[in-house]
Amino acid sequence: MKRTNIRLFFIALMTLGFSQGYSQSASGQNLTFSPYSNFGLGEWLGTNMVQNGSNLHTRSSAYSYTMSNPATLGNLYFTTFDFGGSFKSSTITAGDQTQTYRGGGMNYFNLAFRTYNYYHRVPYFDSVVMQKRVKTTRYGINSAISLQPLTSVGYKYAISDSTPFISKTTHSGYGGVNMFELANGFRLGSHVHLGYSIGRVFGQINDQTIFSIPDSMNLNVLEDLKSVLIRGTQQKVGFLVDCKLDSTYHSFGGSYQMYSGMTGQQTRFTRTMELFGSYISVVDTITNITSPKKSFQLPSSFGLGYQFKYRQAWTVALDYRQQNWQKIGTMFFDAERKYNVRKDYGFTFTLHPNDLRIQGRKKMQWPVRVGAVYSETQYAFNTSSGNVPLIQQRAFVGFGIPIVRRYFDNSSLTSLVHVQLDYVQRGTTNHGLAQEKFFNVTLGLQLGDMWFQRRKFD
Repeated sequence: MKRTNIRLFFIALMTLGFSQGYSQSASGQNLTFSPYSNFGLGEWLGTNMVQNGSNLHTRSSAYSYTMSNPATLGNLYFTTFDFGGSFKSSTITAGDQTQTYRGGGMNYFNLAFRTYNYYHRVPYFDSVVMQKRVKTTRYGINSAISLQPLTSVGYKYAISDSTPFISKTTHSGYGGVNMFELANGFRLGSHVHLGYSIGRVFGQINDQTIFSIPDSMNLNVLEDLKSVLIRGTQQKVGFLVDCKLDSTYHSFGGSYQMYSGMTGQQTRFTRTMELFGSYISVVDTITNITSPKKSFQLPSSFGLGYQFKYRQAWTVALDYRQQNWQKIGTMFFDAERKYNVRKDYGFTFTLHPNDLRIQGRKKMQWPVRVGAVYSETQYAFNTSSGNVPLIQQRAFVGFGIPIVRRYFDNSSLTSLVHVQLDYVQRGTTNHGLAQEKFFNVTLGLQLGDMWFQRRKFD
């Protein structure tokens, strides 16, 4: 088993290494390349583990949970490593101009495990079979630590002018905001679960402007680089209620997320340079200033979800999430931009949803999922036709490849390799806006193990 764990671990490292290496050669270590990431702190990613599809609040089992609702940790039984990496290919169209992008990177790195468990046993007499039985109710605390990106900045565009002289202005952005999170799920019996998480928010966003004027001998360049160092705290609470009716299982879940102590410290560096062939000469440093820390807000959000499971055969999950951007003030490079309330509507259908082998079957069946998400994003633009919201539509299909192995007491441990293909369309070419179409291939490794459990020998 140790050899199997080592092999799976190296597969994860190679996968993430390839993804990061490709992103470096293609478009830098950014998960996005979008003109809309120029606003706020970048594109809001809404990271979720690939095996969940768009299920944010109700997927909860022996190996699985969601990153949006810490209460889904309540049903966790095994130690689980989760890695996720993606590759993205996109096309951006604005007017008669088209721009392509290829890149990728790491999506998440999670470790979940059992922290405390207590089994309450009550004996009773079964009058049907005329035997004494014991009813067992499990109580416990399960925990998870995760490293995930919250936002990503990636854009580049140029403006050329010939009046009163030939000049070119290039704008580019890169960076993003990440979070290191500790989550706890509290199992209060067989039906009710509560959750709480706290996370450290950190990162840096950068905006670079280069103004160039060519002459007969060289190229005169003015570079203006603005960087903001982001720090803060995130907190999340959630609930999950499970119940069974005949051959059906029902789950209701919800979560609330908030941020506090958010600060940004901006550094601005401006200099002039001359370019002679391949040689760059710095003429003068105009500005090199680090401003005091500035407090700002990130939007709070809440979400609700419902999952219906028929026997152990299939599930349907519905999700709603709302993020209140309307009360958010200016964010550094925003230029007084106003935002809307973001609303996301998700649907996921999963065939063979269990991440355990069903009793009576020789092999575990491959889970297959399809779904869609419709989003009214926080962006809106004033046009001649009025206020135009930015709409995003996403469809996905994915599957999991199970790897089952034996533990020391002959119990089974399950790992899965998940693959998912997403197609996303965002924006419109009308009103002078940009439309994005991209394919996203995500590979997720869900590695099951068993920690902190005492081995018993006769």
